[in-house]
Amino acid sequence: MASATDLFLSGDHEHAKQLVHAALIAQGFEVSLTPTRGFHARRGSQALTVLFGGLAGGKFQITFLIEFMVTEQGLLVARISRNMTGGALKGGAIGAVKTSNAFDETVARLQEALMRDGAFVSRLDHQ
Repeated sequence: MASATDLFLSGDHEHAKQLVHAALIAQGFEVSLTPTRGFHARRGSQALTVLFGGLAGGKFQITFLIEFMVTEQGLLVARISRNMTGGALKGGAIGAVKTSNAFDETVARLQEALMRDGAFVSRLDHQ
């Protein structure tokens, strides 16, 4: 169970960032810029998650942080991180599982979108 995943991307960095942004939007996330020019991706309802926790169903709030960095070889790295403590606090064991499943699905869909565009190079999961 990864807590973060690095997606290594080739090509124009701004274009790759736009691909990541578009893939998150396509998955139903609201995406905003962070102060470091990364993305904060959020999906679901905070109010329903607070009220019902893991039983909020499809409205359970999921949030991820996407940070960008560049390797010495010039590849763009999109690091997708999740906060398992937040998922567990909001929804107990059910919330932690929902967050884990959503993270895995989000990363897989991002990877697929980047592969279709030819920008994907490799992936590294962090525990």
